Amino acid sequence: DGVPEWFVGPLIAELVAHEVGHTIGLRHNFKASSIYSFEKINSDELKGKETLAGSVMDYLPINMFKGVGKKQGDYTMIEIGPYDYWAVEYGYSILKSESDLKKILSRVSDPKLQFATDEDTFGPDPFARRYDFSANPLQYAHNQMNIVNHHRDRLLDKFVKDGQSWAKARYGYQLTLSLQSRAVSMMANWIGGSNVNRDKKGDPGNRYPVTPVSSNLQREALDFVLKNSFEDKAFGLNTELLRRMGSDRWIDNLSRSMDSATWPVHEKVMGIQASTLTMILNPTTLGRVYDNEFLVEADKDAITLPEILGKLDDAIWTEIKVPAKGEYSARKPLISSLRRNLQREYLERLVSLSMPGNLRGASSRPLANLATQQLRSLAKRIDNAQKVEGVKLDPYTAAHLAEARELIKKTLDASIVYGSTRI
Repeated sequence: DGVPEWFVGPLIAELVAHEVGHTIGLRHNFKASSIYSFEKINSDELKGKETLAGSVMDYLPINMFKGVGKKQGDYTMIEIGPYDYWAVEYGYSILKSESDLKKILSRVSDPKLQFATDEDTFGPDPFARRYDFSANPLQYAHNQMNIVNHHRDRLLDKFVKDGQSWAKARYGYQLTLSLQSRAVSMMANWIGGSNVNRDKKGDPGNRYPVTPVSSNLQREALDFVLKNSFEDKAFGLNTELLRRMGSDRWIDNLSRSMDSATWPVHEKVMGIQASTLTMILNPTTLGRVYDNEFLVEADKDAITLPEILGKLDDAIWTEIKVPAKGEYSARKPLISSLRRNLQREYLERLVSLSMPGNLRGASSRPLANLATQQLRSLAKRIDNAQKVEGVKLDPYTAAHLAEARELIKKTLDASIVYGSTRI
């Protein structure tokens, strides 16, 4: 199939080593990909000399870089990792004394021996994740978007060859959309995150079992998520590409017999955006953010619930802050169709957050208060946007804002029965 042996060979070897690891008792180690920086992985210092992750028991993506460093590092593991040697040394030292075993365990805080397994992926540690990569995943995520944009620019000219079906353009675009979605999901995991260790009292390094992720890292992660999910340009779509993304409707690798001949652009983009909102606004993530406010010393910086809701509001309702003067039309609306869908989705989430009984846990009450306050603020901004001098709204935007304003009014005017979760 044209795939060179030097590329596929190490991938097969890694897969075999992973499964053999299970047969000798090793569990998944989803933190192993975090031991080296992305720059070091793609450098002469590491390439061909040391393996790029701490264990073959992780689920690793193929290491491909664009725009970071000057050298392509190893695409995958070149041998088993330091964690694998360490775990086997301890697990199979059946004849060693207790003091010898303690000596082996004393290396627990070695950065190359980081460990997190399946149940940890449901916890707050952002490194406990499948298919993330390197000690600085944000840089890896930016690199993934570089790859996405590189290939999107070449879908029609390079990816689809003469004589091939245009369905290949749809297939290629959806591959890039999958990479984009994975990068966004990976970084959303950092919001409200904490680094988790299993160290015991007296272990070297005296690490905390739980340390909240720095506020700056969480902000950078949130900014990445918003930029690559909520802006129209993040999806690289244009009329030429959309009109080429057909479907043969055969049962093959490029299409399915029941595929629509036209690519459902609004449905696909809304799917990404709705999923992103869920990643940020789900009770678990918001509850962790709220708890982390308490875990960080009062005189130190921490990301907060008001900040997260404020950043979402700024990113989603940009168009009504200061509408550019002009006469808009249905063909050239103030707010694009993709953005109107996003705004409506977010508004419905805010309404839900503001309603009593829709959330559980200690963070539900402050969240309801904050959501209600944001609804009040949004209502005022919509009122102002509807009567800006020198701005004639298009029919789509006018109807969209009128409906949004009516929904907010009904929500704020709703009566609540004391002692009930209903309105």
